[in-house]
Amino acid sequence: MKKTTFLILFFLFSIAGHSQGYQITAHLTGFPDGTVFYLKNLDVDAVIDSTVLRNNAFTLKGSLDATPQSIWLYCNCDNNFYYSSMLIGNEQISVKGDKKDFPFELTITGSPIQDGINVLNLLTKDGYTLRNKLFSEYFTLGDSLEARKDSILRVIHDLDSVNLVVRTRFIYEHPASYATLRELFYLKKSLGPDTLRHLFAIMPSSLQKSQLGIRITNYLAVGDPVKKGDLMEDFEAFDKEGRSHRPSAYKGQYVLLDFSTTYCGPCIQSLADLRKLSSAYPGKLTIITLSGDVGKKTWLDGLNRDHPDWLWDGKGIYGRAMLKYGVTGFPTFCLVDPEGKIVALWAGYGKDKNGVGNVEAKLRSIIPL
Repeated sequence: MKKTTFLILFFLFSIAGHSQGYQITAHLTGFPDGTVFYLKNLDVDAVIDSTVLRNNAFTLKGSLDATPQSIWLYCNCDNNFYYSSMLIGNEQISVKGDKKDFPFELTITGSPIQDGINVLNLLTKDGYTLRNKLFSEYFTLGDSLEARKDSILRVIHDLDSVNLVVRTRFIYEHPASYATLRELFYLKKSLGPDTLRHLFAIMPSSLQKSQLGIRITNYLAVGDPVKKGDLMEDFEAFDKEGRSHRPSAYKGQYVLLDFSTTYCGPCIQSLADLRKLSSAYPGKLTIITLSGDVGKKTWLDGLNRDHPDWLWDGKGIYGRAMLKYGVTGFPTFCLVDPEGKIVALWAGYGKDKNGVGNVEAKLRSIIPL
C-alpha cells in the first residue's frame, strides 16, 4: 500500500513539475536598467518571450511544448549583441554573470540537460572567441587590405577545422546526453550518414525517442533535401478538424508549399498576399501551408489568433516534411508545377519599394495569369 501511494504521489509530482513550465531567473551585471532580454527558440527561429532587466535581475516564465529545446537568451546593448545558448526543458534555471561573460562563461545551473552544453562551451569557447574577434576585424577592413582579409579567412578556416575535431570528440566522450544529440544533428553532414547512424544507434533508447532523436531518425530516413528540378515529395498533414490533406491531391495545378510557424512575424505578414494570390489564380494554383510548430496547442492558438488555413503533421520542425524540403528558417516556399516538378525554392518574405511581395513577384514570373 505504501509503495502504491508513493508511486501515485511521484506520478502526480512529475505532472505538476512538467505543467509548471520553465522559469529562468537571472542576475546579470554590467547592463543598464531597462535592457530588454529576449528568449529565442532556435528551432523555429522566433522570439518566445521577453522581459526587462531591473536592478540587475529578471525572471522569465513560460512553457515549452516539446522538450528539450535549443534557446538563445540575448539582448542588444550599446550597439552590441549579447547572447548565450541553452538547451533546456521545463525546468528551474538560474543564470548568473556579467556582460563580459557572454556568450560562453555565464554560470547556468538547475538543468541537467544544460550541464552538457556547459561542458561543450568550455571546450570550444577559446576557438569561438578568437573566431568572433577575427570576423569583427574582417568586416572593418577596407578593400585595399585584401591580403589581411585573406589571412583572416585562412585562420578562421583552421579554427573551424579544430572546432569540428573538438565537437566530434565531445560526441564520442559523452554518448548519453541531450547535448550530444543536438551536436549529432548540427554536425550531420560533416559526420556523414554512416557515422551518424552508428553514433545514434549506441545512444540510450530514451534519447532516440525524444524530439531531438526523432529529428535524427527522420533525417536518416529522408536523405538529402529536395532541390529545383526534383519531383515533389508528398506528405500528409491535417487541418484543425482532423481532415487529412496531401499536396499530391492537387496534381494538375501549380502547388505553392509554404512552411511557416505561428511565432514568425514575416509568416503572419505574408497571409494577406497569399490569400490574394490564391484568388488570383482560380483553378491554377493551390497554396498549402504546413506549420512548423512543435506543439499542437501552439499551432491551434495560432489558428485562433490569425485565422490561417494552416496544416500540421504532428511533428512540425522535427518532421520528415520539413527536413525533406530543407527548411532551416521561416517562411520557406516551394513552387511545384502541374506535373509535380519543383520549379522554385526560396526562403523569407518581404516587399519591394513598390509594395509588391516577393511571393507575388516569383509567382507572376512563372505562372501565367
